Amino acid sequence: MKYQLQKNKIPQQIIEYLQHYTLKVKQTTKPLEGTSKLYGSGIYWKGLDMASKCEAMSGLENKKLFDIYTSKFMYDIITPHIPNPFLFNDQIVVKEPYENFDFEPHRDNQYGPYPFDETLVTINCMLVLDDFTPENGFIQVYDNNEWISLFPEKGDVLLINGNTLHKSGKNKTDKPRRAYLCVYSDRPIGKGFQNGFYYERFETYS
Repeated sequence: MKYQLQKNKIPQQIIEYLQHYTLKVKQTTKPLEGTSKLYGSGIYWKGLDMASKCEAMSGLENKKLFDIYTSKFMYDIITPHIPNPFLFNDQIVVKEPYENFDFEPHRDNQYGPYPFDETLVTINCMLVLDDFTPENGFIQVYDNNEWISLFPEKGDVLLINGNTLHKSGKNKTDKPRRAYLCVYSDRPIGKGFQNGFYYERFETYS
């Protein structure tokens, strides 16, 4: 599976909470961009990795996000593709109106601890919180020697294999483009990588 779009999968209460919370995180961490943080990549950037361990947010807020990351809802999405998944990373990606924020062509695994191990399976489950359009930073994946444009809608979940080349553009609209990304792996790879990512087996904690 290189990628898969699952339509209208996110419960409404999760959509509403994440729409609000991702914007709050963006506003809170934006002034911190370029400074150090405790977990994950070790630096604040335009997105946020290890989002459920963000020291700029409260412990209660982090737990609520972790509960979504480790929910039965997410377990049921990932296990058809990784039967015995492990936690690795969760990210918040908010592209603000007219923000200079895009992603050049990349494979997610190239940034991980084993960039050249093609047997490693990681899957990025993107919870789509706004309709993706040609103007607000839609996703493109490389498949069968061509770029495929994807336009997931609010409530969809887009799964992208960590070895799949993909990219996205800038948000050229006056509204935010929000997403919450839940990344799982087929083995425990996060311990000792950079400032430390998740590596526990995925159990349904909530």
